Amino acid sequence: MANTLSAAAQFKSSSQPNEECRIGFETALLAFSSMTIYGLASCEGKQVPCVLHRSTSFPSRRTTTVCKVMCDEIEGWDSMPLPVEKPHLELELGECLGDGRIGFVYVARVVAVLNRPDGAPVSNPPLELSTELVVKFVRPTNCRSLARETWFYEHLPEAEGFQGAVVPLCYGFFTASTTPVQPRKPASLEIRPWIGPYGEHVPLDFSEGQRKYGDELPDEYPCGMYSDDARTCRTESPWCEWRPDPENPLLGVLVLEKLGETYSCDVYDTDQKSRKDVADLIDDLSAAGIKHHDFKCNNVARALAHVVCPRHGYAHGWRIIDFDRSERWGKTMAFDEEYFLPINRMEYIEDNYNDFPGSFWTSIAY
Repeated sequence: MANTLSAAAQFKSSSQPNEECRIGFETALLAFSSMTIYGLASCEGKQVPCVLHRSTSFPSRRTTTVCKVMCDEIEGWDSMPLPVEKPHLELELGECLGDGRIGFVYVARVVAVLNRPDGAPVSNPPLELSTELVVKFVRPTNCRSLARETWFYEHLPEAEGFQGAVVPLCYGFFTASTTPVQPRKPASLEIRPWIGPYGEHVPLDFSEGQRKYGDELPDEYPCGMYSDDARTCRTESPWCEWRPDPENPLLGVLVLEKLGETYSCDVYDTDQKSRKDVADLIDDLSAAGIKHHDFKCNNVARALAHVVCPRHGYAHGWRIIDFDRSERWGKTMAFDEEYFLPINRMEYIEDNYNDFPGSFWTSIAY
C-alpha cells in the first residue's frame, strides 16, 4: 500500500511530507498526514505493512424543527482541511476491543513518529502521545459513516474544550486502497478486522436491493428536519455519492485516544456522581449544537486523562464516543436552540431506556 493509491486517491491529501517536515502544532487532528499499521494485513501468510493517508470527512446537513426557515450559518460546516507535510505515525495492531454497526475497534501500540513514510524519527514530536491508541476499522461498505463520524469530531474541537475533555482526542480519518498490494483475487489479501472468528469475510458490497441506498445516513434526504441552507460542502464531498467497490475495497481507519471501560448500570448504582457527570456531558454536546442519537452505556467510556471541562469547571470522568448517527443544529437558530437544549437530556435517555434506568434524570442532584 506504499504505492500511489488509485481508487482512494481522491480522498487523501495531494501533498506528501518532505525531508524538512515542520513540527509544532497544537491539536491531535492536525498532527499526522499519514500512518503505517503493522499486523493489520497479510498476503499469502506474510505480514504486509499498511500505509494510509489522511482522508476528508463528510459534512452533515443541519437538523431543525423549523424546516422552512433558512439558517445564515453558511460558514463553519465544511470539512477540516487535511494536514499537509505533517509527521508519519507508526502503529502496531493489538487486541480487538469490540465491534459495532459500522466497524471493529482495536487497541494499537505507538511504534514511532517519523518525518515521513520510511523516513527518520522525529526528535521533537508534535504533541504528547500516549503509548497506546484506539483504531476503529470500518466495514468496507460503511466508509461514509466513518467519514461522517470524523466530521463530528472536527466540530468538537480540542481548542474549545471538547476533544480530550468531553470526547476522546481524535487523530484523524485515514484511508488506503487495498489493490496495490494484492492480485485481482480479493481473498489473497487478508485484512485482520475483516476476517471473522471462523474465517468468514465481511461483505465487500451491499446486496442488490440495498445498493441503491447504500450506507444511508440520517440526513440523506433534504426534507422535513434537514436542510442544506445553500451550503454545498456536503453535495460536493467525494463521500456524497460514494459506494463500495468490491474489486477495490477501501480500508478506512479512525484513530482515537484510548479510554477505559464503558459505563454500566453497576456504575450508575454505585457512583451517584457519575450520573450528573454523564448529564453534563450531554449538555456539553448541546453547547456545540450536537445530538448524539445513539446515547447508551457502551457509547460512554471512562476517561484516563484528567482534563478540566471549561464549561463545567471540573474534569469529567467519562467521554462520549460513536458519532456516526449524530446530528447538528444551527446555534444561531433561536427556535431550535430553545427547543433542543431542554429536551436533549430526556430524549437521549428515553430513546435508550434499556441501557439507562428510567429514573436517571430525577436521580441527579442540582
